[in-house]
Amino acid sequence: MVVKNKEVVANAPLPIGGVVSSIPITELGPQIAAVREAMQDLGYHHFNEIMSLSTLSLLVSPALKISDKGMFDVKSQKPVPLFVES
Repeated sequence: MVVKNKEVVANAPLPIGGVVSSIPITELGPQIAAVREAMQDLGYHHFNEIMSLSTLSLLVSPALKISDKGMFDVKSQKPVPLFVES
């Protein structure tokens, strides 16, 4: 989900483990494309925008972790803001 100014601008639900969808690729493909485009419109550029962020919740991520309490810097053990005021 991509949110801008408190409004959802693109969404591609991945309910299975946060990385897999049960809907047909013909439906999911355009949703993923819209999420990538919205991320780029907000200034996030990466060769694979979706995968670069989806790994944040994996336990093997060495620097940042996302939990039910928010996002944390693993090294400093301090919270990291999830939102940027514009």
